[in-house]
Amino acid sequence: MTGFEDEWRARFERFARAHSNEASISGWSEVGLRRRVELFRALVPPASPGPAPVALELGCGAGTYVRLLAGLGYRAIGLDYSLPSLGRALDADPGRKGHYVAGDAYALPSGAGRVDLVVSIGVLQALSRPEQVLAEVARVLRPGGSLVVEALSSRSLAAQARGLHSRLRRLPPRVLVHDPDTVAGWLRDRGFTVLERIPLCLPPRRFPALARVLDSDAVRSVIRSSPFVARALGHAVWFRCGRMSADGRSA
Repeated sequence: MTGFEDEWRARFERFARAHSNEASISGWSEVGLRRRVELFRALVPPASPGPAPVALELGCGAGTYVRLLAGLGYRAIGLDYSLPSLGRALDADPGRKGHYVAGDAYALPSGAGRVDLVVSIGVLQALSRPEQVLAEVARVLRPGGSLVVEALSSRSLAAQARGLHSRLRRLPPRVLVHDPDTVAGWLRDRGFTVLERIPLCLPPRRFPALARVLDSDAVRSVIRSSPFVARALGHAVWFRCGRMSADGRSA
């Protein structure tokens, strides 16, 4: 790992030891986690009838999405490199709806083509080599499988302001942000078809009540109709992707 990644690993371990609520364990605000869960529910369908498909959450933290995936009928596996975080995930899942594994995103503990769905929320921002991790995801996904991945957007007003502040004070970046078009290119180069790109709009942490403004019909309509506004307000972009099969088809 790089020094940047070591800092993030230590940070996640510290979060898990210091907090019991799921948002803080993952470093989110309560509003940030709630809005992510809402978007997750809108994007991930229930499992089809038959044998339960395998879903892997990469960077599972407190296990929020693992439990949601299990409730949707998947054989849900959560992987994280933070043992304290995995302990919190186990505490939150006394019925063991999910399975939890300690592991590294750069070397996923799975054979090729064994996973039907990968979910990765809040992970790329803490990786110095995100392209390599996306290649690992492509390796473990079966042809025709699906990926839902979040990337913090370098185009958002919030990211632009943070970047300017860091440059003026000569501070190293706390998180890594990426241009959504660059991330889309990484995905295509690794055999994914990008089916949807959805902006995740969050209020400033100090003003969580502004979430009501973002949820108003008028603002939602402007975000849907104006790519410029979506870029400016989109704190992150979620990509829903299909893994190409041998005949060129995706999920």
